[in-house]
Amino acid sequence: MEWRRAALVGLIMAACFYSSGAQTTGGCDYAAYDIVFLVDGSWSIGAENFEQIRQFLFTLINSFDVSPDHVRIGLVQYSDNPLTEFLLNTFENKEDILNNIIKLPYRGGGTMTGKGLEFMLNEHFVGNAGSRAAQKVPQIAVVITDGKSQDDVESHAKNLRRRGIVLYAIGIKDADASQLREIANDDQHVYSVSDFAALQGISQNIIQTLCTTVEEAKRQVLQLSPDIVFLVDSSSSIGVDNFEEIRQFLRSFILGLDIGPDKIRIGLAQYSDETYQEFLLKDHMDKDSLLAEVDQFPYRTGGTETGKAIDFLQSVYFTEEAGSRASQRVPQFAVVITDGDSTDDVVEPAKRLRDQGVIIFGIGVGEVNQQELESIVNLPAHHFLYTIDSYQALQRLTDSLLETVCISFADIFFLVDSGISQTDFQQVRNILVRLVNQLNIGASGYRLGLAQYSKDTKVEFLLNAFQTKEQALAGVKSFRLSRLQPNQPRYLGRALEYASSHFFTNESGSRGVQQVAVVITDGESQDNVTEAAAALRRAGVTVYAVGVQNANEAELNQIASHPPNKHVFIVDTFDKLKGLKKNLQRTLCYNIIHQAVSVSTRRAGIKEGCVQTDEADMFFLIDHSGSIHPTDFYDMKKFIIEFIDTFRIGPQHVRMGVAKYADSPNLEFDLTDYTDASTLEKAVEEISQVGGGTQTGQALEFMSPHFERAVVTRGHKVPTFLVVITDGKSQDKVKVPAERLRNQGVIVYAIGVKDADEAELKEISGDTKRTFFVNNFDALKPIKDEIITDICSPDVCKDIPGDLVFLIDSSGSIYPEDYTKMKEFMKSVIGKSIIGKNEVHVGVMQFSTVQRPEFRLNVHYSKEEMLKAIDNMEQMGGGTYTGKAIREVSQYFDAARGGRPSLRQRLVVITDGEAQDAVKRPAEALRAKGVVVYAIGVVDANITQLLEISGSPDRMFLLPLPLTKHLCFLPPECKKTERADIIFLVDGSTSITLKKFRSMQKFMQSMVNQTTVGTDLTRFGVILYANEPKSIFTLNQYSSKWEVSQAIMALKSPYGDTYTGKALKFALQFFDAKYGGRAEVPQILMVITDGDATDPHSLNEPSAALRNKGVTVFSIGVEGANKEQLEVMAGQDKANVFYVDNFDALEKLYKNITQVLCNSTKPVCEKQSADLVFLVDQSGSINQNDYAIMKNFTIDLINSFNVSEDFVRVGFAQFSDIFQHEFYLNQFYTEKKMSDHIMQMSQRGGGTNIGLALTSIKEYFEALRGSRKSEGISQNLVLITDGGSQDDVEDPAIELRALGIEVFAIGIGDVHILELLQITGTPERLFTEQNFDIDVLVIFCLCLPLLPAISTSCSIDIAMGFDISRRRNPNEVLVSGHNSLRTFLPEIANYVSSVEGLCCLGPEPIRPNVAYRIVSRDGNTVEDFSFVEYSDDVVTKVMDFNLVLVIFSDGIDDDVVILENESELLRQSAVSSLAGVNALLVVALEGARDPAQLQMVEFGRGFDYNHRLSIGMPACVSFSLQDTVSNRECCGVMCKCSGHEGIRGSRGPPGSKGGRGLPGPSGPQGLQGCSGIRGQKVEPCRQNVPEQICQKPMLLMCVRLCVCRASEGCEEKG
Repeated sequence: MEWRRAALVGLIMAACFYSSGAQTTGGCDYAAYDIVFLVDGSWSIGAENFEQIRQFLFTLINSFDVSPDHVRIGLVQYSDNPLTEFLLNTFENKEDILNNIIKLPYRGGGTMTGKGLEFMLNEHFVGNAGSRAAQKVPQIAVVITDGKSQDDVESHAKNLRRRGIVLYAIGIKDADASQLREIANDDQHVYSVSDFAALQGISQNIIQTLCTTVEEAKRQVLQLSPDIVFLVDSSSSIGVDNFEEIRQFLRSFILGLDIGPDKIRIGLAQYSDETYQEFLLKDHMDKDSLLAEVDQFPYRTGGTETGKAIDFLQSVYFTEEAGSRASQRVPQFAVVITDGDSTDDVVEPAKRLRDQGVIIFGIGVGEVNQQELESIVNLPAHHFLYTIDSYQALQRLTDSLLETVCISFADIFFLVDSGISQTDFQQVRNILVRLVNQLNIGASGYRLGLAQYSKDTKVEFLLNAFQTKEQALAGVKSFRLSRLQPNQPRYLGRALEYASSHFFTNESGSRGVQQVAVVITDGESQDNVTEAAAALRRAGVTVYAVGVQNANEAELNQIASHPPNKHVFIVDTFDKLKGLKKNLQRTLCYNIIHQAVSVSTRRAGIKEGCVQTDEADMFFLIDHSGSIHPTDFYDMKKFIIEFIDTFRIGPQHVRMGVAKYADSPNLEFDLTDYTDASTLEKAVEEISQVGGGTQTGQALEFMSPHFERAVVTRGHKVPTFLVVITDGKSQDKVKVPAERLRNQGVIVYAIGVKDADEAELKEISGDTKRTFFVNNFDALKPIKDEIITDICSPDVCKDIPGDLVFLIDSSGSIYPEDYTKMKEFMKSVIGKSIIGKNEVHVGVMQFSTVQRPEFRLNVHYSKEEMLKAIDNMEQMGGGTYTGKAIREVSQYFDAARGGRPSLRQRLVVITDGEAQDAVKRPAEALRAKGVVVYAIGVVDANITQLLEISGSPDRMFLLPLPLTKHLCFLPPECKKTERADIIFLVDGSTSITLKKFRSMQKFMQSMVNQTTVGTDLTRFGVILYANEPKSIFTLNQYSSKWEVSQAIMALKSPYGDTYTGKALKFALQFFDAKYGGRAEVPQILMVITDGDATDPHSLNEPSAALRNKGVTVFSIGVEGANKEQLEVMAGQDKANVFYVDNFDALEKLYKNITQVLCNSTKPVCEKQSADLVFLVDQSGSINQNDYAIMKNFTIDLINSFNVSEDFVRVGFAQFSDIFQHEFYLNQFYTEKKMSDHIMQMSQRGGGTNIGLALTSIKEYFEALRGSRKSEGISQNLVLITDGGSQDDVEDPAIELRALGIEVFAIGIGDVHILELLQITGTPERLFTEQNFDIDVLVIFCLCLPLLPAISTSCSIDIAMGFDISRRRNPNEVLVSGHNSLRTFLPEIANYVSSVEGLCCLGPEPIRPNVAYRIVSRDGNTVEDFSFVEYSDDVVTKVMDFNLVLVIFSDGIDDDVVILENESELLRQSAVSSLAGVNALLVVALEGARDPAQLQMVEFGRGFDYNHRLSIGMPACVSFSLQDTVSNRECCGVMCKCSGHEGIRGSRGPPGSKGGRGLPGPSGPQGLQGCSGIRGQKVEPCRQNVPEQICQKPMLLMCVRLCVCRASEGCEEKG
């Protein structure tokens, strides 16, 4: 219920906000607001202190832009009595006010602050005194006093606040703190200073606060609790059930409001033939009595006289006697709810009510009269009119219908330069305030973070700091600029690094949604920003850069995401930030909507298009010169891998090769080296960078023979592509070799990065459309889709006939240059389309206030005629009535007006602004006819309206567009048949002439082109017949499209009679496995004949036998073919019977058959086997019609898969507030049984507990219930729901995904996107009903495999060897002379003995086996510690040996080339054998010679290969072993991003004392010391001196002392 309340409150809030639309405030200097100062002039102030007040007022007022249209100032001085010094309209410029302030007299007297407040309200905040409150201009009062008032202030202050006036209180010296709080709006509006001199110190603070609270003041004016009257249609057409829905709607609405005499007041009237007063605005001042009245008001029935009812509202409800507070400027709202046409006039009554100042909303239910409702509500109608399908949908009416800004969600962090001036900072903060005001802040909406930077980064608040818009606004308003020292540096690069590690993290509140960073700066950073910005972007953050005044444009381009024209904003002064705000907000809205919602659709569209690119040869030519950083080289490889993932790789399909160049080119691998995607991907990962110069011309020359050889190795010519990537200007000429390649037919794409020369790139590609320039290598990713789309779109767009209409905004707001762009866009689309009478038809209509048809769909059939007509178009001028134009253009698609409803129909709407009428309803009606609508915005187009027009973010764009790519690059009505067995049974009788037979061949050739040929894809066979049938080639004979095409073109007609029945019987056997038939794929026989069968009675039996075997027969008749016989062969299925009356028409017939063929076949599912469980919402919010649609949709999905016990298994459950079992995975194994069960299901109703359902569904994925998880079969859950859950969903969803279950969610209606995202864990498995061809998308994504299969167990063997060649003493052990090795070897061995946290294996660590081999100097094995788990004893024993094999090294002794060769042999062992070596690591010992050389023999280190390993950094060895090698080899993870090194832990407790060590070797004899002085004679030693002390010689300052044995006297030594 809570979401309903919030949504309905949104209706009122929307109205409040909309009424502010006429007045938008700018920055501080440009805002419109009225400020009145109330200054204490009592005797306690004193003349000297009053001068301080004058100075303070002077400073404040001097900061404002004073003028009649912006800031107006008034001043009252009070003591015993208040006195007007000047009114708001007394002075029109700042100079006059400041002169008056300087001369302001000090009056003296008592302190009657309350009287002063009352005087200010009645004399200054009124229209006659210059107040603009009626125009919604914010009203602000500033009270300055030094003492306690002698009268009451609280009631007078309340009167001011009640009128929407914002009160500030400034107390000086002995001012009463409690009274100041009574005056001010809240504690944030109270300022206190210790003396008058301190006033100047707070002046800047107050200026800032005043500036940033203008918007708040405005909202307080607008959010005065309104008077709302509901006018409810209770005519007989409503019905009792629907009337109850209205009652529930009103209840929900009122529950969410704050009802009271000074708060919101509600009135209700209902009408039919008469109008009935249910209750007035004054009748119920508390919520309980209001709800009781709503529960009992009766249903009246009767006719529908809406006009009379509106007049009744004006005369009875919106009067002071009825409780209206219009005289107090409280907003007045009327909400009309109706479902039908009025029988009387509504226009004049509605106008009278609106003229009285009442804002009218309309809610139309069902098939209402749209124009009538538009004439009732306020303008523009789309802000005030809401239409819903049924009364049940009232409960789903949400604020998403009302928002005029983007409706989406993202995490946005602002990073502000601390070096800007205080004045400029106010402008920045105002921009932030406005942006926050426009965004939907909340847990399921936007989250905001804010920081500023100079030398260091200071976080103001993180993403999880605020959960509401009010909290976020307060946070932004409290934002204060850090004070910088003169010439203090600003390190933006460091700030961006900090952002990567601190802003966008789970701990900071970052979610799995789109991440956005906005950098605002006015200068140049004193450190490098490039790498830090690239790292942030690589982490998936979209970066916007806003530069002001002295900002460095080149640096901004380095910071921002690609393309810069969409992510970089530059203004020359901070004053112009106001204008920039709208553009930045609009771009943010568009990009966030487009990227967040349409991920899966774009992915599916591109992938589907490119798997239909059957044959192509593609080379990548990549620059690996020394200027390219290793991370950039990695980005290039990742770019290539994404191409591999998009195309169907194979020797008969798309082949790829890679060459690299620096000083000279070399081939990394050829087109024929790798024949599948996985080995190709691995080869790309292994590409290494060497470095050198940039000889691009030589590299292009090098490529020419490779493309020539491609034709030879494939056997025929196919499309060829070269993608060149470089980061600098070539040191040689590129033009001639590039032209030679293009003359060979190679399509060249040139991608320049960083310092590449754009003119040179154009020379390489020869076409600006195939030339790309990006500032950094991480920007390669966004241009990948553009290149792939350009490669694939000819295959997707060709041969798709249809109707295309352009609806062009020709209003006066369109600039001439934009109008020209629109025309150029239309011409470019037409240029790429196949225009013709039987192909694509195009029509054009312009619109403004009226519509002007330029040409209909059936007027022009050639490109030349169309282009000429477009060139002759002239701009109309006028208003922007888009809704009316959409309604008018709809008839263009009807057959009577030249449309072809049976073909694909598309409308492209191009507009630059906000429609002056409603667009949603007419656009929905057009889409309901089956027309696909695209909305393209120019300049200031309204994003929400573009969404309403298109119905989906995937069909909403902003110009400029990359030509026609988006228009044709959507899943077509029928993609190519991917997997089927098709045999042509071709009549070759005498009646078929050579010319006619050629037409048959062309038809077959076209059918082949509509499929994807391959051994595992679509197979073809041909049987010719006349008197006798003959198999020309079988299903398993040819595996490529080219081979099939060649065989078809080589066919020869046998001639004779037409024994079709005999041929049908003969054909049956060729669908068997012996001839290449596959029972698990659709099998189709296409019979092509031109006459009566010679054996007509023999047709029925073989046709039935074919159908019984599962073969579908398509009957294709030409000229004299017998239609009855065609139907017999097709089993009386007329959908599979095709007839044309001549052979020329046969050549085009394939287009008609293609759609039917698509319906008869299924897409290739890369998951050949899968367990698929459906979880369907059956709660009460789903109406019966939608429930039936959901069931049919589910059945269609199931029928799209190869359902059986061995392939795809399906389970099913429903839920509402309880979980309801339907069938497990092992219950049904046929589509029919599943479909029958689903159709018999009934809807229970109830609440929506998705969390409970997710927890309960886990049982379905157990072996007992038919799950094959233990066999490695893919586990999938498809959730279909319409609303937010009433319980927690995140934890149950995480548990499901942790079990390896892929969770898909399909949202129906007003879905809770963020909640569904929590369930799926990724937007790529989230779909809404707005998605284009949702069934195609879901099937596509369900069919996509997960990352490469990951083993559930893994073993790791680590061999350790040592290269310590320098020995002086044969008695030395392994660690002699290597103290670090002695210290760290046990620690390293222990460290690598346990590998934890592998992504694929869960929390349990792996225990690697470690081996040490001890060899003698001649290479013979002395001791072999084979692979065993870690043991202290083994490590100790190894340390006592004196020579072992290479890994820990003190430097290279042999030729490094020889060692590299040996290393390569080790590496190759991993490629050729499962038991090979996957990585070789070399650790430099202390004192190692040339440690850089040691790295040359390493391999398998991954992306940290450039970090040298040394004995003093054991953690580094472990990281390389664990995070790089283990994750790659065990889990298939090619790289793993790691955070910064953590803070060092606290010192651990001291360890236990070790045992006594072994005695060391005897040391050499020491040097003889000098003679000591003769000692004094001493007494004999005492008997208790220990003997061991007596025997120890001690040397001190060349004096040898003797200690004697206990039993002897002293004896002189030396």
